[in-house]
Amino acid sequence: MDKDKLHYLKNKLVEEKEKLLKTLNNMNNMEEYGSMDIYYSELSNYDNHPADVGTELFMMEQDNGFKNSIKDTLHEVENSFEDMENGDYGICRSCGKKIQEERLDLIPYLKNCIECSNDITITPNREVEYRQFVSIDEENTTSFSDTTEDMVEFDREDSYQKVASYNYVSDDPSFHTGDLLMVDDEQDGDGGDGVEEIENISQEYYDETLK
Repeated sequence: MDKDKLHYLKNKLVEEKEKLLKTLNNMNNMEEYGSMDIYYSELSNYDNHPADVGTELFMMEQDNGFKNSIKDTLHEVENSFEDMENGDYGICRSCGKKIQEERLDLIPYLKNCIECSNDITITPNREVEYRQFVSIDEENTTSFSDTTEDMVEFDREDSYQKVASYNYVSDDPSFHTGDLLMVDDEQDGDGGDGVEEIENISQEYYDETLK
């Protein structure tokens, strides 16, 4: 590659670097990018469920992905400057042949010729394909088993019931309307008599509330 062409491509790399740095600097400015206030109109989103700001969260992640892409491109530009100093600029890293000048004119930080670029394939993530899924009908040795009568160890179910007991308020009818459904309710159900507990509130308790 002649010196004039090399000088021309070096200037293009300098312009590309300045443009990338300017964009990255703007994105690092919290007043323009990265702040939830840019995407969200409420004064505070502290008490909102994450699902209520799903669109805003997606836009933030999209900007973060764009920022990472700019950093990768900036790294390629810096490597191109080093290649120019070492005399390796414009040489394909895969086959060692010269990269077409028309190709470098469009994207001056390329590292592969068009033939090698076409041969590069993205390896798919086959982790999901080899993942073993267990049927829900199979017997699993988990702490939430269907055969709770045979289990005597203190497991997650017992832990939940122990913690939930501190939230229980005696003589509160709301704890018999379905709000306090716990794991042990799967076995007890309605008590076997077909009558819900709310219907068993005694007249005495009703009279107490009138006092």
